[in-house]
Amino acid sequence: MAVVTTAVRSGLLFPLFLLSIDASFQRKSGTKTQNIGSFWNGSTGRSERGTELSCCALINVQMRQVFPIHAQQTRPKKECRDRLVQYNDQLDAVLGELEHHPEILLRAVVADGQYAKDLFVETVTGHGFALISKLQRNANLNYVYDGPDQQRRGPKRKHDGKVTFADLSRFDVVNESAAERILTQVVWGVRWKRLLRVVVIQVLDHHGQVIKYAVLFSTDITMSASEVVALYRSRFEIEYVFRDGKQFLGLQDAQMRTQQALESHWNLTLLVMNLARLEALRANNGAQTLVFGVEDLKRRAYNALFAQVILVNLGLEARFEELIANPSGPLNFGLKAA
Repeated sequence: MAVVTTAVRSGLLFPLFLLSIDASFQRKSGTKTQNIGSFWNGSTGRSERGTELSCCALINVQMRQVFPIHAQQTRPKKECRDRLVQYNDQLDAVLGELEHHPEILLRAVVADGQYAKDLFVETVTGHGFALISKLQRNANLNYVYDGPDQQRRGPKRKHDGKVTFADLSRFDVVNESAAERILTQVVWGVRWKRLLRVVVIQVLDHHGQVIKYAVLFSTDITMSASEVVALYRSRFEIEYVFRDGKQFLGLQDAQMRTQQALESHWNLTLLVMNLARLEALRANNGAQTLVFGVEDLKRRAYNALFAQVILVNLGLEARFEELIANPSGPLNFGLKAA
């Protein structure tokens, strides 16, 4: 949190953020590690034996810079209550902590479909924020009746039929291209007893036929469909946290066995990532054009070390500063274009 607030106060980031939550499988051998068990591994598409890290991260809305702020270990179901309850408790604690940081403006909480449950809707809306997530295709939704009042006894009519995603003629088309069509409507979520902004993203083939679709929702019905789609797609920035942490910072290369030690290792690793991103922001004078990756950061550090070794052996170490200031960027050799 200190890294994020420092970036905001120094003007390197705009203060508008999303909060994202997701879990990551951590490879772990042996049998004595605390809370080791069977967890879903998205890389292999099956459950495997290991540990699981549940992470909350702040994602800057304008610049899509992501900062993990809390990581904890998930306990197996045989040792503890349902995992969704653990995720919800973590999210509740993080949202409570963010209330003490008024410089951070939270627009919404974004999460994938496994978090589209009663617990999370109640927790997020209870803190006064919107939840953006994905619905199942069999979600129980009703159209809202907006016709004239019927002259009959009893309560007023509220609903006007069930939503079926095979027939979206009553949805409004907000954007359409050769490959994609986006439709939206405000409907009634039967399970949660609240109005939802539902957005359907249809993927089209070259004949204009729907080959697949996804259903997003926001508990804030004043959000536009384009905003819901843009904010949900920003959620994928948290996946780069797990990728860079595992590939370049040793996130899952831990020999400790206790939950406290594992969580300390994870949070320290993610702190290093945040500090590296802050340093990149400062070097770039802001986030407008920054494309950050730990791989590029390590590549540039290696280039600098290699250049220093060469110059020292040639007796030209005083000219190292010229490499840094060179417009052609020789220390950026090997960096990715995006």
